Amino acid sequence: MRHIAIFGGTFDPIHNGHLRSAVEVREELAADELWLLPSNRPPLRDRPTASSEQRLAMVMAAVHGEPGVRVDARELLRDTPSYTVDTLSEIRAEVGEDIALTLVVGSDALNKLHQWHDWQRLLSLANILALGRPDYELQLDAAVADQLGKAACDKSQLGLQSRGGFCELKLVQLAISATDIRERLVGGQSVRYLLPDAVIDFINQQQLYRR
Repeated sequence: MRHIAIFGGTFDPIHNGHLRSAVEVREELAADELWLLPSNRPPLRDRPTASSEQRLAMVMAAVHGEPGVRVDARELLRDTPSYTVDTLSEIRAEVGEDIALTLVVGSDALNKLHQWHDWQRLLSLANILALGRPDYELQLDAAVADQLGKAACDKSQLGLQSRGGFCELKLVQLAISATDIRERLVGGQSVRYLLPDAVIDFINQQQLYRR
């Protein structure tokens, strides 16, 4: 069964922590592809600083030439809040019923899953992989914990079923924060080695995240 992992985020900006996690997730799941999915207007977060076009350009530059990684810009084309359940519905309709889809969600976002629009439908469309973050312990809402607990499986199972599985994965994640990067740029500090050089070049050209 073909397996696609979907890794969403505001990517404001995309950094080496995002990229390293994406590569490791694809390897750990033995997924055929990993799709980076920049969001337009996340309902539960502040509006991104960079525009949709700028964030898309940075993501495209960051993963250029990376095998097995592609960028899906569909959420950036919407002029409405980015509801994950709608995006998964679209992707499921496009790829068909016999493709394994796995939604990758950081532990910080998963702790708010009960606030997501129509979250109860997610497992009917895809598997869910909880990506542990060292600074965010997994503390699920009771209803979410109940549903995900019933779907729990081993990570190797995610590629063998099209949807309905849940697994936790802890990676040795790089302690890099987009918020910290933006603050460094505002303060005129170096962000070298925190971001790909192509992304730094774009930020400098566009004078992003400055006072």
